[in-house]
Amino acid sequence: MTIDIASLAETQRQGEATRAALGVQLRSRPLWSGAGRFSGVPVRYANPYRLRGVNSPELLYENIVHNGTVYCAEGGSSINLYTSTDLKTWTARQVDVSSVLNPGKMVAVGSLLIAMTSYTGSGALRTSVDNGVAWVYQQSVNTGDAVCSAGGIGYVLGIGFQTAFRTHTPANPAGTARNFATAQNWRKVLHNGARWLALNDTCNVGEWSANGLDGWASSAGLAAALASTPNGTRRGYTLGGRFLVVTMAEGSLSAIYSDDASAWSVGAVGDIEPTGLRVTQLGESAAEMGGVLYIPVKLTDGTSYWNALVATADGTKFKWLPTFWRGSEALPTIRTRVGGGGLVFNGSGQVGMPPAARYESNPDALEVYFAV
Repeated sequence: MTIDIASLAETQRQGEATRAALGVQLRSRPLWSGAGRFSGVPVRYANPYRLRGVNSPELLYENIVHNGTVYCAEGGSSINLYTSTDLKTWTARQVDVSSVLNPGKMVAVGSLLIAMTSYTGSGALRTSVDNGVAWVYQQSVNTGDAVCSAGGIGYVLGIGFQTAFRTHTPANPAGTARNFATAQNWRKVLHNGARWLALNDTCNVGEWSANGLDGWASSAGLAAALASTPNGTRRGYTLGGRFLVVTMAEGSLSAIYSDDASAWSVGAVGDIEPTGLRVTQLGESAAEMGGVLYIPVKLTDGTSYWNALVATADGTKFKWLPTFWRGSEALPTIRTRVGGGGLVFNGSGQVGMPPAARYESNPDALEVYFAV
């Protein structure tokens, strides 16, 4: 996505006319950094994204994590994961000789890598302590179990209504069986730097813990805060020391937030994309960079579909960023480059795109906006 000089000049002329009439000014600022990214009225974006290829064109990396030493990527149902130190040169790592990876269930827990494989319907949890070179079978799991990482702890959350779960750490790759206080279809655990928050499949029930292992207690204010927002698809995220639960309903986004996983406040309610596009999908993953959380969304006008990002600095307001691909494929995963050098988006089977292509944020991108 680019902007040419003629278009920019025309925008500036329009801005001067508007400024003269309304007393506003047309300005520009870096899109991905700097203060004031949530003020003003955006009118144009210059080079917001870059499209980059990788050296293995047969691969579509649907999920990338980092364990402190290497990036580890998965390309869907395959027997291999791929490791890299620079996101450019990738080395295949065979997880198991006979079973295939269960897509989307590979995480990093500090230096520990965890992956789930399946063979004839049976699932297995496997771990690596040497940057993905060798993988060790740990236990049998249900292929529907959820795998996540939060605050230096890896979690395997059993599918269905139950209290049981397992934790895995670099010091204990084999894991330990544990229990939540109540039975739910637990799907995700988050960490805000001080407390851990477990959420069920609809994100309307939560429990928090001071150590992420035991002592789980009800997130008492969650349900009451959600009652003030529309009912819809919900996802849980963290932003700095804050927990967020974002709801997609009737094409709009709403959010509630908490700093202690117990007392919750209502943030944005019914926020819609300014041009009238509706949200149809809300990303499972999000990435934090420079104190801002970026969440992938799918937008539609009723006929066509676009991938885009929404950003929030606190959960009380969303900023809608420009679309970066048109298509109906699954939303890309997103992560922050190690060192905070930008965002990486990874698509799965994007129709019409070069194989194994990915998006990265452009550090030179500008936003042209009206200051009000």
